[in-house]
Amino acid sequence: MDLREQEYVVALARHQSITKAAEELYISQPTLSIFLNRLEERMGVPLFDRVGKRLVPTCAGALYVRSAREMLAIQNEFRGELNDMIQGSAGRLRLGLHLRRSRYLLPKVLTEFERSYPQVEVTVAETSSRDMEQRLLDGDLDLILTNRFFQRDKLDVIPIYNDHLVAAIPPDHPACAQARELPGHRYLWLDLKLLAEERFILQAPEQSVRIFTDAAFTYAGIKPRRCFIIENMETAVQMAAEGYGVAFNYESYVRYFDYEKPVRFFLVGFADFTVPISVAFRKGGYLPEFIQAFIRLLETHFN
Repeated sequence: MDLREQEYVVALARHQSITKAAEELYISQPTLSIFLNRLEERMGVPLFDRVGKRLVPTCAGALYVRSAREMLAIQNEFRGELNDMIQGSAGRLRLGLHLRRSRYLLPKVLTEFERSYPQVEVTVAETSSRDMEQRLLDGDLDLILTNRFFQRDKLDVIPIYNDHLVAAIPPDHPACAQARELPGHRYLWLDLKLLAEERFILQAPEQSVRIFTDAAFTYAGIKPRRCFIIENMETAVQMAAEGYGVAFNYESYVRYFDYEKPVRFFLVGFADFTVPISVAFRKGGYLPEFIQAFIRLLETHFN
């Protein structure tokens, strides 16, 4: 299969720029521009409107891009199955995950993966859950690792790990003495009602940790009276260490954080409150053997 034409058009639609698309495709800008002009002449209809420096798909262009993405997804599955049939050790893995998770996950997992599969090319997109899911459905990614889904019915999902939400407060906070142990958990559990009068350092509403934090507030039956909003979760915890308020994070993140001042973490929410982390791929899609091996590595790393 040679779907170079489809790859070019999909790249143009993704970047809305000949320059950026050419950079991704490793071809010159004039070459890509000539290709697009000739393609539109051959089809007898414009695929893109030129709006300033942006390329915006026309109705015909949107139809082309949608079909091209499906064709490229089929090609990718074909290549995966063919590689498995021939040798099972060469191919491409395009992974989507959160920026914060890549810090502690990628160095170890990718290094170990390369030892077994040196001929597999791995690329990574560090982005939000919503964006990585859409790019997966568009055929731009092969696998995503996330704790939040928006179109789950279009995905095959494999659970990897049950994460936990933790609250961060200074070690000398009076509430620390009232925390209690939960069997099988690393951190003590703390009732958020004890912190109801504190300032809460929260993330933006669209961030997944905020969604789970709000669920913990609901369980505790409290509504924050004073809030400070900041997206950076590490900064929020350091602010908590300084005594500025109560911050929230994930247990899997804080294991790898270093802070200038000490801080204590406590489980919050109901006793079995978990944040599932899963990998997902397009529903019914084929997973080459090397991607299955990568998933097993993720499971080992987390558990």
